[in-house]
Amino acid sequence: MKRTTAYEYWREFKTQQVPPFLKQQGGERKKNELVFELALIFPNNRWATATYVRDSLGRNQPAIIENDKFRIKEIIPYWQEEQIYDYQIKKRIRYHVMMEQILPITEVAQIFTLNNKLFVQVDDDIKLFGNKNINDANRLFEIVKKDLISRKKGNFFFVKDITTHQRSLLYKLLESKGFKKEELFRHYSY
Repeated sequence: MKRTTAYEYWREFKTQQVPPFLKQQGGERKKNELVFELALIFPNNRWATATYVRDSLGRNQPAIIENDKFRIKEIIPYWQEEQIYDYQIKKRIRYHVMMEQILPITEVAQIFTLNNKLFVQVDDDIKLFGNKNINDANRLFEIVKKDLISRKKGNFFFVKDITTHQRSLLYKLLESKGFKKEELFRHYSY
């Protein structure tokens, strides 16, 4: 790759906006907290200056590569967007695709969570979106709520799953709509 092309990609990455629904957990154990960084690497020469990164304790440490032939010129934070499983199309989608399905709704609708799932209900029509765990479902619920309120969409009711009685009523309702009880009981989808 030519240097001009690398700089063009680098400028594009530096100006990217942070997606609303970030991936926070993953890796080998699926529960590790993720931190992504993107580095611009150049051949090492005698005029190169050291680049420093801040560690978890706040100390500045030199950014070093194992190979002496290259050096890190610059490091920027990088974000990876969390994928949401859409049960209607049986695919993982991004946040903005899910919002494209929710925003056109003009009738009074209800958005609620149940275990690791987010539901959007308009009368008898129910859309189901799955997440990795309960924490991600609650985080997505709050992001959707904040997004819809900021867009002045006042036709949505937001209900978190709180009581056991409420959950048992939801299980009965969702089972009558064709959802599998075993799938509804799941708390995570690793």
